[in-house]
Amino acid sequence: MNLSDSYYICISGWELLMQNIAPNALYDSECRFDSPKCDEDTRVEVIGELMGWIQDRKSPQRLLCMTGAAGSGKSALQQTVAEECSGLGILASTFFFSSTDSTRNTVSAVIPTIAYQLGSNNPTLREAISAAVTKDPLIFKKLLKPQMNKLVIGPMEVLSRAIPTPELAALPYAILIDGLDECTDGPRQKELLVTIHDCLLQNDALPFRIFISSRPELAIRDVLKKSGCLHQKAYHIQLSNQYDASGDIRRSLSRRFRDIGQRCVDPRAQSPSWPSEEDIKTLVVNASGQFVYAATVIKFVSEQRSSPVDRLRAVINWTPEDQTQPFAALDLLYTNILSAAKEAYESANPGRDFLLWLRVYQLLGDGTWTPDVVFSAAEVNVLLGLEATAHQVLISDLRSLVTTVDAVQATPPSPLQHLKFYHKSFVDFLDSASRSKSLFVPDSRGVEFVIESCISALDRDDSSGMCGFMLL
Repeated sequence: MNLSDSYYICISGWELLMQNIAPNALYDSECRFDSPKCDEDTRVEVIGELMGWIQDRKSPQRLLCMTGAAGSGKSALQQTVAEECSGLGILASTFFFSSTDSTRNTVSAVIPTIAYQLGSNNPTLREAISAAVTKDPLIFKKLLKPQMNKLVIGPMEVLSRAIPTPELAALPYAILIDGLDECTDGPRQKELLVTIHDCLLQNDALPFRIFISSRPELAIRDVLKKSGCLHQKAYHIQLSNQYDASGDIRRSLSRRFRDIGQRCVDPRAQSPSWPSEEDIKTLVVNASGQFVYAATVIKFVSEQRSSPVDRLRAVINWTPEDQTQPFAALDLLYTNILSAAKEAYESANPGRDFLLWLRVYQLLGDGTWTPDVVFSAAEVNVLLGLEATAHQVLISDLRSLVTTVDAVQATPPSPLQHLKFYHKSFVDFLDSASRSKSLFVPDSRGVEFVIESCISALDRDDSSGMCGFMLL
């Protein structure tokens, strides 16, 4: 018997399952405390359609695919629907992908996380799932289809033999998967969709209704087209085309600015005439249906470093002359926030390259350069020979775009902060030379800087040298 065999004997199947889930992907995860959701009286029509479909148990299409452009509010809708389903007692499981979170930017944890939530809702399912893992402890290293069959389908069959059909139908049944496009391994996106088709949709005895949202990228387009496996089997909502979001964005902006004004000491912000109707109209036009634009403006204006009146006026003055490009207003907003933060940081920290350092934190933190090793902000600080609060200082003027979250490493268990980018569209902006233009930092420059830092760390002969070996 080798050491790995002894390990599997000493740990229960459920405990092993717990080691392979993604807690951050749950709709009510601590790390998603500031997750977007729909404001009151907004997205009423589409929420009604989504909830109507989920609750229509007689509808033959048991999969709903919602596609929409970046920033169109897909995640906010998923979060709102998850909360409503939870309140109704019909939420079976959720999985929120995030390209900037290494624990939930691949498909490897999707099925274990779904199985964990199903088992948490029912003791019979929990025992069956635990037994399946005990019998095959390497199940997490296998393809998605055998994972689904052993961790979900098999246990559901055990449950169906243990309880009457009406009780099975009364179990929580809504499975929500958000941001499939944020899975960094493109081919495995399609593997997940095919697995859902083959294992869940082909089995009429299962009670589940599945709601998936994604940008309309290759994997989901392939399965929805006429020759795709989900053609006619999925109810498809094309968010950007079917719903005009302008009215909702207007209501959201007006309500949020009113709240900001009530909390502000600046009498101008407390005036009923702030913001003006013309300002709101300008912002709605600039948003072009992108909720991420409105959300970023609200975060920027609400920062307490200066008056919201002055910050809103700055945003209005950033209106792009040419709005023919789909992200023109959003990119200009990102450009000006980033440029102002760069100027303030480099004035206070001469000799430090704000954009280069932000790029290094981003790419080391999301596993882009080192897929098997994801660095916390604290570890990047050590690697670069910086003070412990360097990342906090770096993003002090970027709080409308980036924040910090606490994470806990399994071994050793110690809280470490990670930088969290609020929306993938900002990451896409940083990654694209055509969008960020003079603010763009190419990968090659970042890699060169990190290697130089690793060599310096080795020369210092301190603990950060380990990071250098890992990168090199």
